[in-house]
Amino acid sequence: MLRPSRSIPLSALAVAALSACADGTGVGGPHNVSLNFQVTSAAPAAGAGGPSAVGGPAGVAGPPLVLVGTNGTLTIDEIRLIVSEVEFEKIDDSCLGDDDSVDDIGDSCEEFNAGPRFLDLMLDGQPVEVATDLVPSGTYEELEFEIEDLEDDEDDSVERALIAAVRAQVLAVVPDWPDEASALITGSFDPTSGSPVDFRVFLKAEIEVEMELIPNLVIEGGVASRALTIDIQPDIWFTQAGGSVLDLSQYDYDATGQLLEFDVEFEDGFTKIEIED
Repeated sequence: MLRPSRSIPLSALAVAALSACADGTGVGGPHNVSLNFQVTSAAPAAGAGGPSAVGGPAGVAGPPLVLVGTNGTLTIDEIRLIVSEVEFEKIDDSCLGDDDSVDDIGDSCEEFNAGPRFLDLMLDGQPVEVATDLVPSGTYEELEFEIEDLEDDEDDSVERALIAAVRAQVLAVVPDWPDEASALITGSFDPTSGSPVDFRVFLKAEIEVEMELIPNLVIEGGVASRALTIDIQPDIWFTQAGGSVLDLSQYDYDATGQLLEFDVEFEDGFTKIEIED
């Protein structure tokens, strides 16, 4: 199966942000920062008895990602999603405008922005690069990003152009990707009584994820580069109370033509940030 590039450079908007904030808080110029997503599992390993003894679905090391629940086995072969507007937010309003007044601070000086990108997550735990580029010096306390769809509803012409570019990339790989979809899950569900059923499920999950950087991300002289890795636990998305798993075959797009609304569940799956030099 054709897969998209796993490394997409930051947009031209990021270059503009760097120019506007070159003299922001911190010592020295900007440094290279990379952001990665890494699939992990919250589920205990499956034993001879099937589901976990503590009542939740049991996990099997991937790929594929396999969750064994009381109602059957959910196998995830592929997770693709659209990530938009990655932002590193500074700890204070230290990037001043042309007249050196706090009131004249622009959005590009408040935070570092990256445009949308199309990701194919690795289910074997290997990190996937979301973005990498130079980040202005300063201290950053929060990371924000959005899970986005392909709808052309942006007011800004530059943002519309970025979405259009990602749309072209997505449709080259998945020609029937709906504009309202934010993610695609493919796999199969094998009920406890019955036969396995394959599925392709498009998720409608336009959300903003905010994660505190603890410790803060500090960009200053002497630090050549930094890497941030976000742990993603898809089993949180697909498990239910009592140890069962979500039967995604009921939402197969080829059979129903419908998208699965998934906002709250999706947000909970982004669990931890690790910061490395």
